[in-house]
Amino acid sequence: MPRACGLELTPTTFRAVVVDGTPKGWRVTAYAEKDVQPPPEGVDPKEAYAKEVAAFVAERKLPRGILIPSLPAAKATIREVSLPFGSDEQLRKTVKFELESHTHSIDVEQVVVDFVKVDQKEKQTFLLALAVEKKDVRARLEQMAGAKADPPAMDLDATAALNAILNLAGQEGADSFVALYATRAGCFLYYVSGGLKLMRVLPLGSGEDGFEAKAAGEVGRTLLRVSSGQDLPVVVVCGDADDLPALAGRIAREAGVQAKALELMPDGLAFEGADRARRAGGVALGLALKGIGLDRVGTDLRREEFTYERKTDQLKRAVAMLLLMVNIFLGLWAYKAWSDRGFWQGRMNELLGLERKMYRDLFPEEKEPVRPMEAFRTKKSEWQESQGGGGHPVPVSALTYWALLFNKIQVQNKFYIGSITVSAAPGQASIKMSGTADPAPEVERIWSSIRGEKAFAGAKAPATTQDKGMWRWDMDIPIATEEAAK
Repeated sequence: MPRACGLELTPTTFRAVVVDGTPKGWRVTAYAEKDVQPPPEGVDPKEAYAKEVAAFVAERKLPRGILIPSLPAAKATIREVSLPFGSDEQLRKTVKFELESHTHSIDVEQVVVDFVKVDQKEKQTFLLALAVEKKDVRARLEQMAGAKADPPAMDLDATAALNAILNLAGQEGADSFVALYATRAGCFLYYVSGGLKLMRVLPLGSGEDGFEAKAAGEVGRTLLRVSSGQDLPVVVVCGDADDLPALAGRIAREAGVQAKALELMPDGLAFEGADRARRAGGVALGLALKGIGLDRVGTDLRREEFTYERKTDQLKRAVAMLLLMVNIFLGLWAYKAWSDRGFWQGRMNELLGLERKMYRDLFPEEKEPVRPMEAFRTKKSEWQESQGGGGHPVPVSALTYWALLFNKIQVQNKFYIGSITVSAAPGQASIKMSGTADPAPEVERIWSSIRGEKAFAGAKAPATTQDKGMWRWDMDIPIATEEAAK
């Protein structure tokens, strides 16, 4: 089963949640948390922080195959904008420039922008635009590279927490609600009605004096804005505030709405740190769920020059460059040949004359053909038929089956072939492979792809064993050869 890790990185704390499964069924298998120590005097804080990240990933043995980190929403620019377009392609081309007209504090060439559609009318689309400086995205990618990980996506901590809330609230049948996610560093406030309609990032830490009163006031203002005081939606509170039920009660009394505490983790957690995960793991959980394909918000800040490339995509680009160089070489060669066409035409006439002379010498009683070499081949085939030859089946080359297999192996994670044996004989052809991979589901995914080829439909399920942090695998692929079918 696919395994993904969500990694929440704040200036003071790291939190990680590991999830196994698919969008149809998943479970939380591990949680890790670490306080970030201040760097020693004279040490570059950025360098020290990157080393702390790498050490955290290594010490807690977090899976690096699908590891998705967070970016701080407190440093992002979030604005509500509207555009006279409907298609995502048109919106993405113009949202940056529309965002620039709403705030003068950013340079559109120095930010990565994503958006969430919040409403759409006949000729107008309303968006929640999210902008993060490219230097922050680049710094996070460098930190992940130091931890030997290449994240397939990145998300804001605010939208990651919302992804976790939407998955849990969706299970309870809630379609319209206001949610408050409270942390020690700040709060995220959302209004959801058939999708995200409003998101606010509040510099209000849950450890502040009078936090409950301030939080209730912010929720009340949001309720007034989204409902005009009528048909107030339910309010859910979550996060690592000290007493979520008391906070929900305070909001219910002061705003006159139904309010309740919501746990973002599923029931039945039985690993070390499970209690802490229930309180503080919301952001990391939302990132991990995104990693297995369960993304209810749909934002990703790995865009433009930071767009994620799988290893196979990088290989394809290298192959494309090689083909370009080969085409250039062939073009130059063709030009040279064209320049010397008189010489080559003369040589061709000489060869054709020799072919005709050979045919006349071998078959003096026959009329000279227009194409002597074709006539030679016809004569040879006729002679073979007269001797009982021709038409006999020729075994398919083993290279043919290797080419079919190569086209089916499309790697997304770590997948190494240590040994391969290809044999092709009538009725007993097979391919045997072995190697290592990480994670283990990568082997099953590639096996499923191989079985899609008609010749490999009988491929046996691979055997995998764990060995030194990797998964050793063996695969036996009987080949349905054309000779066997006959």
